[in-house]
Amino acid sequence: MKELDRFMEITKTTYNETMKAWKEGGGKIVGYFCTNVPEELIMAAGMLPYRVRSPESRDTSEADRHTTYLNCTYCRHAVDDALQGNFDFLDGFVGANGCDQMRRVSDIFRAVAFKEPADRNEFFLEYVAAPRVPYDEASLKYYKDEILRTKEHLEKFFGIEITDEKIREAIREANESRRLLHELYELRKADQPPVTGAEALSITVAYTCMPKEQFNRELRAFLQALGDRKALPDHRKRLVLYGSGLDDPEWIQVIEDQGAIVVADGGCFGGRMFWDLADESSDPIEALARRYYERWSCPRMCDRERRQGRLKEMVREWRADGIVGERIVFCQLWGSEKVMTNLDAKESGIPTLWLEREYLLGGTGQMKTRVQAFLESME
Repeated sequence: MKELDRFMEITKTTYNETMKAWKEGGGKIVGYFCTNVPEELIMAAGMLPYRVRSPESRDTSEADRHTTYLNCTYCRHAVDDALQGNFDFLDGFVGANGCDQMRRVSDIFRAVAFKEPADRNEFFLEYVAAPRVPYDEASLKYYKDEILRTKEHLEKFFGIEITDEKIREAIREANESRRLLHELYELRKADQPPVTGAEALSITVAYTCMPKEQFNRELRAFLQALGDRKALPDHRKRLVLYGSGLDDPEWIQVIEDQGAIVVADGGCFGGRMFWDLADESSDPIEALARRYYERWSCPRMCDRERRQGRLKEMVREWRADGIVGERIVFCQLWGSEKVMTNLDAKESGIPTLWLEREYLLGGTGQMKTRVQAFLESME
């Protein structure tokens, strides 16, 4: 499908054609790592929010001067790309305390990579600290103040005004993207889903690096073109994918090549990223703070029971036969989540397999063997 090919091509490059067109039209791009940074705020400033990825990176030789082997390779590849100037299309960057490693990457970006950008006079740098304790009014107010401060700094730095109506319009646009992605995920409940897990990830990753209006238009066209398509009619088992910041559809493709189909996910570049909507009618700063604070969380938040409840609900509603968890090596947060999910699996009886990975897809022989054995054990 040409509509699907379009999304898949976008995910393969750091600086895709839609972003180039945006820059050529005079637009600005502001990068961010963690989904605790409200993208609607960047949109309301008239800029394109870009979630930092490194799909074309091949080594971390430059980054290794500033990081250690104990840093996850997602962070190291991002630092390497920044040091080599591969993010020179950015006009700013907003860091966040998604995890300690990501926080340190923000420090490196501030101190080294984006301190004196070549052939640029100014570069916007900001940091949003999100609360970790659910869910009390003091923490909500703290988060609201962080968002408000970021808004004020955007206005001052770029000489613009971010009105409440501009934020509301950005919320409506982002919510429309989320509704369309929900529609895509609902279609995957079918006995014969019209898209594979790898294809769905290509679409959700494209969401992070396209203007929302354009993304919505192209996703609507894709949904209308699906018809009675059956993505993998001979699949053996239905799986839910759960884990850290996976942005590589080929990794899921390896799993599906063994005879499974991934029908849903709770990933950082997938379901967990877009699942909850923001209130379109209340005070916009309050709406953003509540949406990002109360949404489907990752293990940085101290609400494991709520998180596991959502995962079990997804397994039930998408009629999955099992869960495949993925953890990038040296990710402390997902290391603890792996242990707790396995304990929950023993109690609930849901077959669960956890796989360790690096940011770049490497040798897949052992991974194929483990997935094959997992599918056979369920049969």
